[in-house]
Amino acid sequence: MTIDERISAELRRHAPVVDEQVAWDRIRSAAPVRRRARAMKLVAASLGSFVLVLLGFILSPYLSSDSDPAADAASPFLGTWVSSDLVDGTTATLVIRALEDGNVEMVMHDDVAFYQIVEDPLGWVCSGGAATTTGTGGLQAENELVFPAPVATCDDQPVEGLPPPVEVLESLTFTHDPGTDTLTDNLTDNSETTWTRIDAELTSPWPIWPQTNLEEVREAQELADAGDPDYTWQLGGESWYQPSQNHTNDSELFARFLEEELGWEEFLWDHAVPHSEGVSYIRCAPDLTNPLYPTDPEGSGCAPTIDELRYETVKIRVAQLAGQGPSGIWVVTGWEMVEPFAQADPRVVEAEATALLEDFLQARIDGEGAEGLAAPPEDHQLSDELADREIPLLYATSSGARYERSEFEVVDGPVWPEGRMQFEVRLFAQGSDTVVEQVFSLQPNETGRLGLVYEFEPATTQNGMAMPVEYAFLDGEVTYRAASPLEPSDDGYREWDRLAIVGLLPDDDAPRRVLLFLADPRPVGPDCVEGPAPADAEALARSIGSDPDFEATAPVEVTIGGTPALQMDVVLARGASSCSWSEPQVSGTSPLLLKHAPVFLGHDRARLYLVDLPGGSVRVLTIAMITDEDSFETVLRWAAPIVDSIEIHTS
Repeated sequence: MTIDERISAELRRHAPVVDEQVAWDRIRSAAPVRRRARAMKLVAASLGSFVLVLLGFILSPYLSSDSDPAADAASPFLGTWVSSDLVDGTTATLVIRALEDGNVEMVMHDDVAFYQIVEDPLGWVCSGGAATTTGTGGLQAENELVFPAPVATCDDQPVEGLPPPVEVLESLTFTHDPGTDTLTDNLTDNSETTWTRIDAELTSPWPIWPQTNLEEVREAQELADAGDPDYTWQLGGESWYQPSQNHTNDSELFARFLEEELGWEEFLWDHAVPHSEGVSYIRCAPDLTNPLYPTDPEGSGCAPTIDELRYETVKIRVAQLAGQGPSGIWVVTGWEMVEPFAQADPRVVEAEATALLEDFLQARIDGEGAEGLAAPPEDHQLSDELADREIPLLYATSSGARYERSEFEVVDGPVWPEGRMQFEVRLFAQGSDTVVEQVFSLQPNETGRLGLVYEFEPATTQNGMAMPVEYAFLDGEVTYRAASPLEPSDDGYREWDRLAIVGLLPDDDAPRRVLLFLADPRPVGPDCVEGPAPADAEALARSIGSDPDFEATAPVEVTIGGTPALQMDVVLARGASSCSWSEPQVSGTSPLLLKHAPVFLGHDRARLYLVDLPGGSVRVLTIAMITDEDSFETVLRWAAPIVDSIEIHTS
């Protein structure tokens, strides 16, 4: 019987649970370059986990390994491995062990997977969740271990109401390099994944604590699933941690291992300690205060154990071998003492910081050479919104007056363990009549050297007034300036075609949207039907003016950023219809002035600026201020400087 005949027979046997024609249509829709065994994943992903058993029965005669090697022949592959260069940049764990029949089995777990599971209109993926791949195979050549049909399963349920996707992969081959004792695989089409052994110094390649073999792990998982407190402590805790991402949170696993197996009385995990290919802890001298950081909230209670600066450091490797995700137990698969972690000497840090700050401030007074001594942060939440990444007022005040003298004071630090510090800097001009104040921090860069970093928050001030920052919209076609407390939204309402300017105004008890920037906004009619994008500002003004849900003034010609524009005021009409809407982090039902411009409860007035953008990527830019009647004038005062600062950079 051919493989197609076996598939049809089994599908018919499971009817009506499986619709044979539907299943075959889905199988045949797979890319023709894929093997039929890989196409069977469509059935498994669509019709439930029971099909996995069906697949194993159908495919086993066709996909079983031709070899039946002895366990010692496969010994170079046995053990626990971690990936060092996965395409998606995450770390995965691979465990390979010998079976009694001479074959081997594998369990591969990836905490953050973006596998394309099916070629299907729904496009199921693991959606960044965890995935587990299992399989049984054997040696094909001296240095090649082959798993004919491993099964990849998303540990979570990315599509509500459907089972987690399951995929029967094509043959997965691991090649062992005896010279480096590493494995490579053919998991991806255009690159190899390298696997590094993580327990080479251990006598056993299998779990070492608290279970010592896979059977014990599976039994412990069953007991943990049943709520047995003797095993539930091996779970990730109330907040599931992912060791490959170095988040230990409240798990007992590491604490028990350090206390019971290594005999450490006091220890500490800190993000500053290197955690490559494992989770690292430092040992603290018991009952001692750190003499170099006696008042630090975290470091004061962890005194070094080797000398004044260095700590004994252990790297622990763990894996989930029976269950995955929040409900899976963890076991230790290896550990090793690594290079001692060293805290920074705060006396040295302060001396270096003082010298660096003095040079930086003198260069600003001199009018040259300051650029290379400090830089804006690389990871600020608004970095992508900035029109430029220069330190503001570097050599002069806003009026162009040169600096004459400077001073600084420490406002925080040195902070354990890296010695991070924060300083408030003041520069004086015009005989001290003008004072510019800024905040800088001392942080290690990628090479470990300390450097000055400009802090956007709190904002630069001049004589106590916050200085505006220049931001960009529409990839720089439009720029504008906003001063604290106003800034681009960080709540998800910051897309290529729309942007909210938000801030906590003096008399408010919560931040509010002060302005909306909308690119080619679509009108929404009283029946909640979305209309076409307007051809120009005049057409949009006519559409808004004819909407019965609003009462609008006649458009007035104004200039925005040197470009002709229209201004109109709009108020909500009595009995206005409401429409459902949804934005990145909020949704509701309310009247819609335009798409992406809901009129929130109590907000019944708006001012609109409609700007034609000839030569740009959009036709019409709309700037909307939507607020309540009582706050209209106040909000307008805060919005006006932003509108006045707008510049248009289209051809």
